[in-house]
Amino acid sequence: MAEMTPEQQKAMAIAAARLRLSQTQQTQQPSAVDPAAEPPPQIGEVDRNGLPADDALSVARTGVGGLIEGIPIAGPIIRSATEKAAAATLAAFSDETYDQVMDRIHEANRAEKQANPIVDKGAQITGAVAGTIPAVMAAPAAFGAGGGSLLVRSGISGLTGATIGGVDAAVRSGGDAEKIKDGVYLGGLFGLGGPAAGKIIGAGARSLVDALRTRAAARMAGMDPQAFGYFRRAVTDDGLDAVTLPQRLSEMGSQAIPADLGPNLQKQAGALAATPGPAQTTIRTTLADRAAGANARIGQTIDETTGRNVVPSEIQADIVSNQNAHSPLYREVFREARPYNTEAIASAIEADISRLRGPAQARLRQVRDMMNVADSNVLSSDPGVMFQTRQAIDGLLKTEVDPKVISALTEARQMLDDGLARAVPRIKEIDAGYAELARQDEAVTRGQQVLDSGRTAPRPSELAAEVEQGVQPQGMQIGPSAVPLRLSQGARAEIDRIVGMNSNDIVAMNRLIKGEGDWNRARLATLFGPEKAERLFKVLDNESIYADTANTVTRNSETAARLAAQNELGGGAGGGNFGVKEAFKAGGFLGAARSAAVDKVDNIVKALMSSETGNATGESLARALIGEQREKLVEGLVRAQGMGTTPALVDPVVKALLLNAGTARTR
Repeated sequence: MAEMTPEQQKAMAIAAARLRLSQTQQTQQPSAVDPAAEPPPQIGEVDRNGLPADDALSVARTGVGGLIEGIPIAGPIIRSATEKAAAATLAAFSDETYDQVMDRIHEANRAEKQANPIVDKGAQITGAVAGTIPAVMAAPAAFGAGGGSLLVRSGISGLTGATIGGVDAAVRSGGDAEKIKDGVYLGGLFGLGGPAAGKIIGAGARSLVDALRTRAAARMAGMDPQAFGYFRRAVTDDGLDAVTLPQRLSEMGSQAIPADLGPNLQKQAGALAATPGPAQTTIRTTLADRAAGANARIGQTIDETTGRNVVPSEIQADIVSNQNAHSPLYREVFREARPYNTEAIASAIEADISRLRGPAQARLRQVRDMMNVADSNVLSSDPGVMFQTRQAIDGLLKTEVDPKVISALTEARQMLDDGLARAVPRIKEIDAGYAELARQDEAVTRGQQVLDSGRTAPRPSELAAEVEQGVQPQGMQIGPSAVPLRLSQGARAEIDRIVGMNSNDIVAMNRLIKGEGDWNRARLATLFGPEKAERLFKVLDNESIYADTANTVTRNSETAARLAAQNELGGGAGGGNFGVKEAFKAGGFLGAARSAAVDKVDNIVKALMSSETGNATGESLARALIGEQREKLVEGLVRAQGMGTTPALVDPVVKALLLNAGTARTR
């Protein structure tokens, strides 16, 4: 015979010990005992150590066997297979037959169950529940946890319970038809009630767990429990949680408060702001102080992103002064001038005069007359006359709008400019400085049109091209031009004008600076850089939200106060009771859903405004809404995660208990 493994040897030793124990109990004869000795305990009694009359090992065997046997359907099969394997092993190494060993094992099991009935029953129940829970979790729909109405789910669960009860009874009774019938009936009956019981017990467990979580979370947040419940509910209804709430507050700046983050939080703040007491003072004072500093915050951000404020007229006055400073320079270079024959220029202009008609002809005739010696028809050869004629053409071009006139004057000016360059050495150097100042003057005016919405405002691509071209030096100028700087100064001045005109209306200020669409964002990014433009727009957005919160809370507060006064005087009853039924009539299912959501928030608001809520709860909620101790609030919300959900094992455990309550009655 093959050598036994250590596991087989251990199993044989355990079985042999149990067999010897049974034989000893049956064959041992009473012997003389010492009258003073303690009588041996009988089965069912306990010894001096509080253990069953059998022993602690017997209790352990009863418990393990009960756990295995309690598993529905498979339990009896597993235990029977284990006992058969043990009997076969013992029979092979003893003088007894297999049947004799099996009889002794069965008798030992019966005696141990009789000695430890409570352990046996408890172990079987535990095994039954533990054996059923994995099936419930693996196939929840089969146990009534899927979709559909409660009636449908109860029917499915009842069918599953009847199947399990019938099969389990068949396995345990060896196919007894009456037992199978009872198993089907009782299993189906208890399975039928599984979904309803799970719902009821789950709701109770959820309420209990939520109450405990609320208290623990409120303590962690440093809030009154009822106030924390209101706050957490509003946070959830506004689509926020412990992660997104601090993120949103951080994105909205250091002045942001939770009341800025959603309508439900705002409505709670409005209710508190309408109710006399410490909470009202807290809410109103916080919003008023924040609003008072709005212009200063916006002004600081504008200075940091777009530079210090400038006055366009002062800049342009400085430019004109610098241009006038060029007059001595022009006189200096004209000392070196020599007479210049302008007949070729005059002939070209006269040819254009004979060809053109209308305003263009009239303007060129005017220019041609300027080239003569004063009060004569004699063409002048003085370079100074050429210079003054060119200056006069520049003045005409500033106000001219006719494209044909502009073209004719520009061509005449270019001919005079070329003649001056030959007649007056170094004049182009002076011209370059004067022209740069003129370009800067035009850029200041152009910059003030950047945020316009009319036709004069440049498109983002046009402004980008103007900046790129404006920085390039013109003529004999050395180094980059200051045109981009003057454009940005003009835009900065326009921003200051908008702020000054709308200092009491943050929303209007925001709208005018940001404009419609993304053009203003792109324009300011071109002038000041994308990061600075984005920062400015973000601050404007945040301040607009702050103003909207203050407006909403104040408006809601005044409305609530008026309604309270009307109710007190008897004139407000029934005036605003537009219920879900009426909402359904007006807007169908969506209207009814919206009405139900509003009613839910209104109930909270009514509780907050009620004198029964108490100053402590209101003050605690007010401090949460203005963002005091943000870190603690977030910790409390983290602690409260999972509220409103049934603990995961409640439903499977309830269904397992009910299903096995039915099958247990057939055993």
